[in-house]
Amino acid sequence: MLNLWGKREEKPKNEHKSGRKGCESVDENHETNNRQSTETPANTRKYRFLGSFSHGLDAKGRLVIPQPFREKLGEEFYIAPSFDFKSIAIYPTEKWEERSAQFEGKNQMSPQLNAVKNFFYALSYDGQTCDGQGRVLLPANIRQKILGEERDVEITGANDHILINAASASADNWARFLNDLPAMLEKIAGLGNSEEKE
Repeated sequence: MLNLWGKREEKPKNEHKSGRKGCESVDENHETNNRQSTETPANTRKYRFLGSFSHGLDAKGRLVIPQPFREKLGEEFYIAPSFDFKSIAIYPTEKWEERSAQFEGKNQMSPQLNAVKNFFYALSYDGQTCDGQGRVLLPANIRQKILGEERDVEITGANDHILINAASASADNWARFLNDLPAMLEKIAGLGNSEEKE
């Protein structure tokens, strides 16, 4: 179509259509971002060990690992001390390596750190597996240092690893926990949320 000066005018583009496309793109991006923010990554629950079970050690020091725990441990895993050295811990390989990295990431000139680290490594055993009956052999050194002669044990899920305690020690820990619980809850109430510190 010619205008008053004899020049051809171009036909206006369909702005509504173009705008609609952009709107759809924004909506799609919003839906994608919203979906990503609400979905829980699978790896956050991959090593979630929950519950507690009572078992006994056999004459060779073998322990049956409950089926729900075996499925999450994988083919090979680590047996090592717990954080406070009061329990035997069973770690998925990835989680033991994270614990090791925490030690190595701290000031290596600290004699206290080196003492803890050296005993942690000395009592860590890699490449551990369950046999066909779901049993794992607890290495004699760590078994004697932490469990002593106890045969009845409690196997407890500790989120990303497993703890093994003598049954008698578990009963004492429970009684101590109940006694200290009111004071702990009061302190927890004053901690606030982690988001508030950021």
